[in-house]
Amino acid sequence: MKQDFTMYIYKLDKRTKSGERLVSTTVWANRDEEGMAREVKELHIHHYPRGLFRIEALPKMKTVTNLMTGKEIQIESDTPRCCDPSSELYWSM
Repeated sequence: MKQDFTMYIYKLDKRTKSGERLVSTTVWANRDEEGMAREVKELHIHHYPRGLFRIEALPKMKTVTNLMTGKEIQIESDTPRCCDPSSELYWSM
């Protein structure tokens, strides 16, 4: 199934609390899981060595079940819990 992915590239950086810093964020449109895995592998080989960089390719949308109606809906992956209709926090506010 083709969908949009958000690719995050992190560089190891001991000056930060987490030990890494965000270098790049890119949205890849109309890709599948295998295509993104190949893209990440190619980026590691040619531009971002594995020891110094970490690459995450996450789907832009995720499917959740609405807590009140039981219907499946799609929301963005980085939606906060208070805005997610599949959580009790959303319905209690």
